[in-house]
Amino acid sequence: MVVSVIVPVYNTELYLEECIQSIVNQTYRALEIIIINDGSTDNSGAICRKWEKLDNRIRYIEKENEGQGIARNIGIRLSAGDYIIFADSDDYMDEHLIADTLEVITKEDADICVFGHYGLGDELYLTPLNFKIAEGNSVKENKELLGNMMPILWDKMFSSALIKNAHLVMSNHICEDLVFNAQLYVRAKKICTLDKPLYYYRYKREGNLSTNYERYTEVEASINELNRDFFARGYFEEYWMQLYEIAFYMLKDILFRMKKREDLKVPAAVKDKYGEFFNAYIHFLDKWFSPYLNIQLQKKNYLLIGSYNLRVIIHTFLLDEEHLKKDYGYSNIVSLMSEPEDLPELSTSIEACAFKNAYRKRCVKQDMEKHFYQKTDFRGIDYIVIDLLDEIFDLIEVNKHTYLTESEFLEEICLQELKDCRRISLLSPERRSLFAAYAEKFAEKVNALHIPVILIKNILCEKHNEYYDVSTVYNNLDHIREINKELEWCYALLCSFLSNRVVIDISATKELLFTKEDFPFGCKPVYYNKSYYDRMAIEIASCVRDGEG
Repeated sequence: MVVSVIVPVYNTELYLEECIQSIVNQTYRALEIIIINDGSTDNSGAICRKWEKLDNRIRYIEKENEGQGIARNIGIRLSAGDYIIFADSDDYMDEHLIADTLEVITKEDADICVFGHYGLGDELYLTPLNFKIAEGNSVKENKELLGNMMPILWDKMFSSALIKNAHLVMSNHICEDLVFNAQLYVRAKKICTLDKPLYYYRYKREGNLSTNYERYTEVEASINELNRDFFARGYFEEYWMQLYEIAFYMLKDILFRMKKREDLKVPAAVKDKYGEFFNAYIHFLDKWFSPYLNIQLQKKNYLLIGSYNLRVIIHTFLLDEEHLKKDYGYSNIVSLMSEPEDLPELSTSIEACAFKNAYRKRCVKQDMEKHFYQKTDFRGIDYIVIDLLDEIFDLIEVNKHTYLTESEFLEEICLQELKDCRRISLLSPERRSLFAAYAEKFAEKVNALHIPVILIKNILCEKHNEYYDVSTVYNNLDHIREINKELEWCYALLCSFLSNRVVIDISATKELLFTKEDFPFGCKPVYYNKSYYDRMAIEIASCVRDGEG
């Protein structure tokens, strides 16, 4: 079998030699290497012509500058291989990329194989596959494949028949590969994954998406093209959720680059237009997805009370994460609403402790100082978002009216002052009684604020997995179910106390409730996975109307 490698080139003389060398040196030798020089004005043409003479597998074409999409279209039209790989001329490949990927795609009899990569900038960083499946699926069988699609071409091998039978033409907008990928994904009979980093992506080169700021507006044009295509073919209604995820994360990434990525040296003139971009993106999302989602929630401000998972969901939900104005994490309701106690020795100990980061220290200090209990001014907050997953932590009884949360943040600093204090677990009758009393106090305070509440009923996972289509049940399943049953009781009771709330139930996303085994903080029932976070973010935007909780 022959693999066609298509390489569009435009003014990349500094990196081109390394790119071509990495392709020529592939351990799999049956290659057709098609290099299209898209009107380069530097020494790229000379480098290509040199390699064309050195390796008879190389076919070199020179053309006037029309853009990367047009160059790739030419490469596809000229290709004669059984499979196609795309490479950017400023990147390079692992020598085993084609051999390893070809082995998997043929074994699976798939149309597309997705592999991992390294990011190459000031330093090298690993980017493993976020979404992995043990056996190939089609998008029809697993829509998550489309929603988790990376909008790039160079991390995939395609069957030539899939591409040519689709009769697709790439535009010259930035993110033309996003449209091309999605169109191929819904046509593919099977998509498989290879969780190996086999490609080296140079993400900070001048002229690519990271630095080509004047072309950021073209991202909307590409997403428009994608949505129109799905709409015209009658697919939009079926895949609107996945199309929203694709659009949302592309637009959020652009905003993040403009506002936060100091390493990209975004010009001040571009940064100054952040507000214009944000409002334009809100309008764009509203135009396409307002029948399904309340996009105007993106302009609201949020106060969060709950678990790490809730924080991730809200960060996932927000186009601009600075709309999360305040959060109280790693505090259960009893501790949150118990009375403050002057504990100077404890305060001194906490200040002296070496926390892993400032967020952990802030959570512990807020819990100890009863910050939420004492705060009276919540102006500027439009919604309070709550879950009760932090109820799983034991209570530490400091005295009759003061409790602390024995969170993992507090546990990691091992305060001697708390060593002899009594612990009260979630599953004890005493804890249920305490929750009932303090949940009512909590609801009284929240109701008095007249701020709508969004209650998300997160619970512990019963299973974990490495791949999205293969699950393993946790060994302590009975105990997890016992805790979840108690959490359900807590949610029901708190709901009965709150006067203005919308409840986001997990039943619609139950199949996604599992822990990803490579979760950064460990494989524990308290952590979830990207697809769950994505879906719950959509549930919020779907269920909450303006001005109501």
